[in-house]
Amino acid sequence: MAKLLMINAHPHTTVPSASLTVAASFKTAYQQTHPNDEITTRDLYQDGVPALNDTTFEAWRKQKYGEELTSVEVELLSRHAAWLAEFLAADKIVFVNPMYNHFLPAELKQYLDLTAVARKTFKYTVNGPVGLLPDKHVLHIQAAGGYYHQPDQHNQVEAGDPYLRGMMQLYGIQDYRTIFIEGLDQFPEQREQAITAAQVAAEKLAGEF
Repeated sequence: MAKLLMINAHPHTTVPSASLTVAASFKTAYQQTHPNDEITTRDLYQDGVPALNDTTFEAWRKQKYGEELTSVEVELLSRHAAWLAEFLAADKIVFVNPMYNHFLPAELKQYLDLTAVARKTFKYTVNGPVGLLPDKHVLHIQAAGGYYHQPDQHNQVEAGDPYLRGMMQLYGIQDYRTIFIEGLDQFPEQREQAITAAQVAAEKLAGEF
């Protein structure tokens, strides 16, 4: 039995989400083709990514030197540890997000900061960092208003997916796949067609993921 972790990095709005719609199709198809697998969904907006702030760094300093932690610091570090353990326990990870200003949502960037932990997801060596999670599999589902990855379109620069791919490579993850839902605002008349095509791709990929 494998463990699938779905990371939803999309705000809760009344407007239907293309990325969440495609992710739902993937999940349904995955459940049908992998009935014995365990699926966990982590909602970054609803759950609130544990902060990396002044309190976090002070708690880490105290922990390093054996000083007593406040109850707030204990709770914060406990949440950090739990979220990291959840990430490490997953065999397969699906990141779902809209593209914000050519990049990832801040909540997803903060999640990556939380999981980038030396001696847990990677280690330092004399030859540079080495990833510790080579057996994991990752899928990135991302929606965008314009076109960024279509060879027959006038593409713009997009930094979010390359950054996420680079972070996964830092962790040693080589099996990295993508589903892009694009042109949703540039060509609104083609929105449903683009989402449907991405759903078909997601359902197909679910069977082999």
